[in-house]
Amino acid sequence: MPRTCGVRLILSIPGLLCVWPTWAAEGVAVSFEEKIRPLLTERCITCHSTEKQKGELDLERFVSIADARKEPAIWQNVLDQIASGEMPPRKEPQLLAEQKTLLITWAKGTLDQIALANAGDPGPVAIRRLSNVEYTNTLRDLTGIDALDPAREFPADGAAGEGFTNASAALVMSPALVSKYLDAAKEIAGHAVLLPDGIRFSARTTPRDWTDESLGQIRAFYSRFSGTGNATAVNLQGVKFDTNAGGRLPVEQYVAALLHERESLRAGQKTVADVSKGHSLNPKYTAILWAALNDTKPSLVLEGVRTRFRDAPANDASAVVSAISAWQQSLWRFSSIGHIGKVNGPKGWQEAVSPVAAQHELRLKLTPPKDRGDEKVYLSITQVFHDGPKGSVLWDQLRLVTKGGKDLLLRDIPGVLPSAVLVQSVPLIELSIPAAAIKETELVATVKLAGDCDPEAAIQVQMLAAKPAEVPGLSASNARSGNAPGQWSDNNLRTSHSAPILAHDASAAAKRLAAAFDDFRRVFPVALCYTKIVPVDEVVTLTLFYREDDQLRRLMLDDEQSAALDRMWSELRFVSESPLKQVDAFDQLWQFATQDAKPEAFEPMREPIRREAEAFRKLAIEVEPRHVQAVIDFADRAWRRPLAVVEQDELRSLYRKLRDQTLPHPTAVRLLIARVLVAPAFLYKAEKTNPGVTATPVSDEELASRLSYFLWSSCPDDELRRVAASGRLHEPEILVRQTRRMLKDAKVRRLATEFGCQWLGIRDLDTLNEKSERHFPTFLALRGAMQEEAIRYFADLFQEDRSVVSLIDADHSFMNGDLARHYGLIPATNDWRRIDGIRARGRGGVLGFAGTLARQAGASRTSPILRGNWVSEVLLGEKLPRPPKGVPVLPEEAPNGLTERQLIERHSSDASCAKCHQRIDPFGFALEGFDAIGRARTKDAADLPIDTHTRLPNGRELDGLSGLRNYILTERRDDFLRQFARKLLGYALGRSVQLSDQPLLDTMLVDLKSKDDKVGVVVERIVLSRQFREIRGRDLATGN
Repeated sequence: MPRTCGVRLILSIPGLLCVWPTWAAEGVAVSFEEKIRPLLTERCITCHSTEKQKGELDLERFVSIADARKEPAIWQNVLDQIASGEMPPRKEPQLLAEQKTLLITWAKGTLDQIALANAGDPGPVAIRRLSNVEYTNTLRDLTGIDALDPAREFPADGAAGEGFTNASAALVMSPALVSKYLDAAKEIAGHAVLLPDGIRFSARTTPRDWTDESLGQIRAFYSRFSGTGNATAVNLQGVKFDTNAGGRLPVEQYVAALLHERESLRAGQKTVADVSKGHSLNPKYTAILWAALNDTKPSLVLEGVRTRFRDAPANDASAVVSAISAWQQSLWRFSSIGHIGKVNGPKGWQEAVSPVAAQHELRLKLTPPKDRGDEKVYLSITQVFHDGPKGSVLWDQLRLVTKGGKDLLLRDIPGVLPSAVLVQSVPLIELSIPAAAIKETELVATVKLAGDCDPEAAIQVQMLAAKPAEVPGLSASNARSGNAPGQWSDNNLRTSHSAPILAHDASAAAKRLAAAFDDFRRVFPVALCYTKIVPVDEVVTLTLFYREDDQLRRLMLDDEQSAALDRMWSELRFVSESPLKQVDAFDQLWQFATQDAKPEAFEPMREPIRREAEAFRKLAIEVEPRHVQAVIDFADRAWRRPLAVVEQDELRSLYRKLRDQTLPHPTAVRLLIARVLVAPAFLYKAEKTNPGVTATPVSDEELASRLSYFLWSSCPDDELRRVAASGRLHEPEILVRQTRRMLKDAKVRRLATEFGCQWLGIRDLDTLNEKSERHFPTFLALRGAMQEEAIRYFADLFQEDRSVVSLIDADHSFMNGDLARHYGLIPATNDWRRIDGIRARGRGGVLGFAGTLARQAGASRTSPILRGNWVSEVLLGEKLPRPPKGVPVLPEEAPNGLTERQLIERHSSDASCAKCHQRIDPFGFALEGFDAIGRARTKDAADLPIDTHTRLPNGRELDGLSGLRNYILTERRDDFLRQFARKLLGYALGRSVQLSDQPLLDTMLVDLKSKDDKVGVVVERIVLSRQFREIRGRDLATGN
């Protein structure tokens, strides 16, 4: 069920008293002077006098109730010792039952009175630094680099407070740590990449790597829209490269989708936007293509494509795609990037070509027939415009060209040509060429319109080796491009067509054809963009990076995407400093060209290159203030609050001082970043206190930091900072809304690790090396998965707002294939996933985690003592005395004939140990069904049967994990819930839970019972509490 918004800060005083135990009021009524102090004098002061102070405890100094109330921690300790039976010592006379009741009742009542009087006290004000984990997470979030590990060389943080490393008492600063902070800050600053409009951070630290990242960013952008395609192989001085690959228009998937949805679109049942979304297509190009395929405006080339689209089956796009592809090959070619910009060089990489010419040379490779008969050749002409003037074609210099031989005119071969001058006006002429004349031979002719042809005629001509089934209509020509002989600096690319169209250059027919070809090209370029960016099609080139994506921008990108692409290219140019490098490259190329080529071909490029370099130098100076401002903006996020004007001025002043020391701009900027990262405002969670003793609310920015470090172990994100800046975060409804948002975020995994795993004692399990490899060879490979199970479990608990009790009775967990097999399951996959129904396999909840079971075990055997103590102290919150001195260490392996349980029972029978072991051993015995790495078992290492049946001191019997689970759920449920709430509160506040926090814990317990024990109840109650939202006054004592 969804949780409701708990916006009350704390129950009213009458409300608290409603749930307050009845003995609280009774205890207060007991006279300290008349009853309690005489009892202490009689039974306690013998050992705990001002003179002796055994255990550093002096009870003699408390002469009045006022004295007693000043030090509640001492009375809490006295209460715990007496309630547990540790005091008086066994060798001393014991308290009578009525004396024990009197003392316990008075202590509880007095402590509760003190707690109620101070309820909501935020606790001592402590300036604490970021823990190593918080420091690392903060830098990762500030830079966006998850691989950063700046604290890897830092001293390990200790635990304090409620047992967590974020507690202020553990977070001390030392000179050595300051030095490490400075080194780490410089290292982080080395990851800063200066951009035209600011700064970003990279996982790498070299300009070459930053350039490669920019290239990869652009290529990844291109790949979102384009497809792969056949490459053109080039051989540069013996080294083979593929060029022209990628960036292709993925026309097939668009045509297929439109064919599939054709009838729905025509019927108005779907829109083009529906189709593009449903088929994951670009909406802009989908609309352009649909319009082109359904346009009624005549267009000579597109009409053939439209006809195929109308006639094609809905599930077969091949005919349409084939027609498009044929015309793409006829109307486009790819040029060498290295020649762009030179004299007579190409204008771009993908160039439009036309099969229309006044004359054209045709070539046909001939192959001798196997029967040694004559080779048949067919000369075909097609009148392009059926409604236009007709014409005829002159086949000039029709000849056989043989490698290594002389050209042979067909007119000189008897019987081949019908006349000496071949003028064709019929659609098809068949020629027979003697086989004897064919040997590595091509038939070559220059074809042009006949002299008496109508000047407005347009005729397509072909030279074919096979007779066409019927005289075809206008067909796409196969265009072939290649290099003609010449020097390396020349633009030698020549294109020939297998089916050229003959028309006079200035004729209306030529213009009509050009318009038709443009119609097609506007919709169907071969490529959308040049994805290689770094050209490899010339031995020497001036082009470091080549951009051609105008077709992509025109056909697919919206304004926002185009602007994003422009920024990427601007970044690449700035980071690589390519305009400056081109100056050097031009000088080198000029020298190279003077040796064996024509350097004057490159002369037109000199001045543009010089101007671009000069503009770049000017830009580099212009953007320097932007980089300084970017560091100030970075400091605003790093320091987790808006910077004061004086702080901004100090950073700018430091930058100017660094530049005055002749440091280059990039170096000065990175030192400025390092300065930000060693500032106390970054390293410490400092909060402003107000004069007086009254607690006051922290600022919204400080509250945002408290919330983000509680839930994410890191700095506030942009959304939280925005709400804090609005001044509304302190409003209960807004605070709860942000809390719920943050609990849904993937970063709550950090709460799972830092709170959940630390609470269970397994945060370092993935590095645990204490297991015997001889006994448990699989442990090292599994320990990371064991910890990951707990992390995923707690993350799911918080993200899905599950019941706190599910930590004990859940019927699911998370595991990968290896961990599932470790649990005796047969996994469907090796990937991490949720597994349900695990209670039937003897597990469920944290009691059955392999990680907790392995952590609370020895190197080669189980330890019911460790496991029992873990259940008692960690899960149930019981306080156990320290073991007496001189307790013998148990052997790692049970002696022959003894089970591991019997070994423990023999140890526990010692009188000095028995009392504690009676409390904890039964819990551990119940978990003996799992070995030292958490595998289920029925026999121990000596092949002796496992006994999981046990009895608690109160006579309650338990059997196995299920019995222990049932005991906690039925008899210790409130203890478990209170312990969870206590630990989470201590983690959130970064300190020990103190007496004044007890009313808040009581309130949480009441709320949990009324709201299905949802974990969100605890989290929200914490963030809405005075303890979380306020800070003590400056003049209040810092003690509890």
